[in-house]
Amino acid sequence: MKAALASPPARSFSWWPALFAVSFIANGALVWLVLRSAPTTPPPASAPIVPPPLASPKNAKPSGELASYAALGSFVAENNRIADLKWSNAQFEAFENGLRASYEGRGYPLDDEARKLRDDISARVQKMLAAEQPSPVEDYFKSLRDKEGVQRTSSGLHYRITEEGAGQVPTATSVVLISYSAKLPSGETLPALSRTRVRTPVGDLLPGLREGVQLLHRAGKALVYVPASLSYGEGEWPPGITRGTPIVFFLELHDVGK
Repeated sequence: MKAALASPPARSFSWWPALFAVSFIANGALVWLVLRSAPTTPPPASAPIVPPPLASPKNAKPSGELASYAALGSFVAENNRIADLKWSNAQFEAFENGLRASYEGRGYPLDDEARKLRDDISARVQKMLAAEQPSPVEDYFKSLRDKEGVQRTSSGLHYRITEEGAGQVPTATSVVLISYSAKLPSGETLPALSRTRVRTPVGDLLPGLREGVQLLHRAGKALVYVPASLSYGEGEWPPGITRGTPIVFFLELHDVGK
């Protein structure tokens, strides 16, 4: 069986930008409401505005009613990944000054540089959020390793030898006589990807099968769990199989030829 030729990956809609925009706007509104309702009297218009110092471990935590406002401020900052942006003290103080200026009715206009900064922050936070999303595929492979004694190779191939066999082990240049049946992790069988007693060069197999058959001795059998990167990757996938889905092969090595 020949591995499929590579083709450009399908583009999918990303909902992270919309999620970030909604989150940022909602939290901005929350900050405004907190400042509006805080028991603080704004200084006279003629008084110079001095931004409060950046919080540090030396600052005492507010007590009483103000403690809730402090906790809410921490929540808003954490929800928008302010700490992860690695701003300097001066940058944070400027940001804090802008919040207070808006609260006092003298907000600064969003110029081109500020829009560029906003877009950069949006992209960075989206990347952080995407990296933290759980991967169903990785969870599947982790479950195999933890619960079924499946082993993993450096390439990401997962396998479990069910019958050791004996004798010769094929190489990448061998011709082998093999049988294999394919199914999805759900248990659905894939007859179109299954073969019985087919003689083929090892180099003509899918990358995952190519690696898997070289783990077997003659008459050996194994379950081979092939990730997308070792099956059809970025190429064209067989009909009925969702791109990126792992494929499970029951592989049997009957014989090894030259």
